[in-house]
Amino acid sequence: MILAAGYGSRLRPLTDHLPKPLVPLVNRPLLEYIIGGIRAAGIQEIALNLHYRGAQIRQWLGSGERFGVNVTYSEEPEILGSAGGVRRMRGFFGDGPALVVHGDLLFDVDLRAVIQYHLLHAAHATLVLHPAYHRYNYGLVKVNAQGEIAQFVGQQAPWVAGPFIDTVFTGVQVLDPVVLDTIPAERVAILTTDIYPRLLSRAERFYGYLMQGYWSDVGTPHRYWEANLDLLRGLVSPIEKRDGSEAQHTTAPRSRTIAYPQIQSSVALDPTVRIGEKASVGPAVVAGEGCEIAAGAHVSMSILWPRVRIGQGAIIQRSIILQDVTIPPGSHQVGKIVSASGTIDL
Repeated sequence: MILAAGYGSRLRPLTDHLPKPLVPLVNRPLLEYIIGGIRAAGIQEIALNLHYRGAQIRQWLGSGERFGVNVTYSEEPEILGSAGGVRRMRGFFGDGPALVVHGDLLFDVDLRAVIQYHLLHAAHATLVLHPAYHRYNYGLVKVNAQGEIAQFVGQQAPWVAGPFIDTVFTGVQVLDPVVLDTIPAERVAILTTDIYPRLLSRAERFYGYLMQGYWSDVGTPHRYWEANLDLLRGLVSPIEKRDGSEAQHTTAPRSRTIAYPQIQSSVALDPTVRIGEKASVGPAVVAGEGCEIAAGAHVSMSILWPRVRIGQGAIIQRSIILQDVTIPPGSHQVGKIVSASGTIDL
């Protein structure tokens, strides 16, 4: 199950008109990466809970057939939280363990290995943990070398022996039916505050799978910007084979141009992008469908959503320009998010 009902409040203004799972990463919706990782684990039946702009997710994903999955939707008239949303879909999971993934994650962990780990340990719950504790202002999760979780945020299990590794919870988890059945039905409940601390109050089989690959919670504009650049730099290992139909990274212009612009390394340009004479694009630039970069403009380390128009001689650095925005000629935007409603710091 992919948790996709949230408002994405921390990600505004990127989520003013899009649900968080559909924000584009290198010109592909974030949800496509998540589904790709799930499908690579051999899973074809996927559930999504919907609330904020759920119709947009339905319209984009449909039945899931084009991604090789079958999708079941759970409409939540009122958001039930991560645990409440999962409990509402209790029948979907049947008698097997439930893989639950938050809908704002970019990661390259092997989910098949996570599931095997969960089954091998006969765990009641297995959380995927990341060692980059100091990179994120999240609650501390302590785990020992045997994978036993000794501390989840404030709750501790004194019977678990150390030494311990400091980690953070990634938002990927596998839950046994015995845990699913403890979640109150049709009530707001959160996995991290209502369920997991309770597992440490008793001697439950509560395990952590320590991943070593790439993981990012794409929950703020700055982390969204970083995730795009990480993809461009090849820091995210591919989980599934691409079919080649999406726009790929390129070091040369993919559109008809007036003269010869300077296209630097690590850029991803939709084939419809138009680049003017003596413009400079890159390094680390994403430009979506219908973007225009006028003559003499300079764009670097920035993400341009569809139909952005950069005026002649404008300079865009370390910025996010949202859809349908026109940047006037000669403008300088450095470290900004520019949307139809205004400009704020990134």
